[in-house]
Amino acid sequence: MRDFAPENLPQLASFQLDSTSWRSRCTLLRSQTVGLALIGILSFSLVGVAQDNRHAKAGHFSTAAQRFEDKLNFLERNGKSKPVQRRSTQINADEVNAWFHEGGYKLPQGVQKVIFHSQPDTIQANATVDFDQVKEGRHNLNPLLSVFSGVHDVEVTANGSAQNGQGHVTIQSVSIDGVGVPHLALELFVNKYIKPKYPNVGLENDFQMPDRIDTATVGNDNALLTQR
Repeated sequence: MRDFAPENLPQLASFQLDSTSWRSRCTLLRSQTVGLALIGILSFSLVGVAQDNRHAKAGHFSTAAQRFEDKLNFLERNGKSKPVQRRSTQINADEVNAWFHEGGYKLPQGVQKVIFHSQPDTIQANATVDFDQVKEGRHNLNPLLSVFSGVHDVEVTANGSAQNGQGHVTIQSVSIDGVGVPHLALELFVNKYIKPKYPNVGLENDFQMPDRIDTATVGNDNALLTQR
C-alpha cells in the first residue's frame, strides 16, 4: 500500500503536484475528474496527491477495478509517448469505486471508505471519516470546529473540469450525517488541520493536469479525458 498525501485540493480530495511519478498524478486525476478523484479523498482535499499511493494488485482486481487500472496505465504510457496519441479515455464511476474498494489506493488517515458519483460538471464523494484521526490528536476550543470530531458519514459536492491542460475544482458543499457544514467552519477546518501539512489544499483549487491531459469533462457517473 502507498500512503495518501493530498496536495492541491475532494485529504478527498486536490490536485502542484509533487512530480515523483505519474502514478501519483493519476490519483490527482481521479480525484479531480470522476472523483475527479480525490478523495480527492479526505473530502476537503480529495483533489490532489503528492506521492505514489497506488497499490499494484495486477491479477487480483475484479473486472471493473482492472478496467480502471488498465486505463490509468494507458494514460501513463500515452502521456510519455512522442508524439502522444490524441484520443479520449472514459473513466466510469463503477470502475473507480471498485478500484478504491479493492485496495487500489490507500485512503488517507481517518478516511475509512469512499464512493464517487458524478453529474455533468459536478462530482459527489461520500465517505466515512474519523475526524479524530484526521486531526491527529490536535484539539481546538473553537465551537465552529466541534462538528469535526468522531466518526461520521460525509458528503462532499464539488464542481470540476479541465481545459487546455489546466484543472479546476471547487468544493461547493459538505454535509456531515446529512447536516450541511457552514462555509466558515469548513475554511477554519482546512486552515487549522489541512493547510499546515498541505499548503496548496483549499476549497478552490487550480492545477496542471498530468501527462498531457488536455481536457476533462465530468458527466453522469463518468469523466472523459482527452490527451493531446
